[in-house]
Amino acid sequence: MKLHFSHRIRRHILLCTLCGREIAPGEEYWACNGSRVCAACLLDFAKQEFAACRQTRGKEIPL
Repeated sequence: MKLHFSHRIRRHILLCTLCGREIAPGEEYWACNGSRVCAACLLDFAKQEFAACRQTRGKEIPL
């Protein structure tokens, strides 16, 4: 008796933390502080990450 096994490779799906879109194989993404971010969301992600560093010219907070 010969057994046949079908070996299906499970595909690991990687999703952008911000928009939820799948990040395809070969596509660039950024991994930072537990987040995985696609190129389309990078600017929004950077603004969130650096929000504490944001200042307005003329209203700077002295260090």
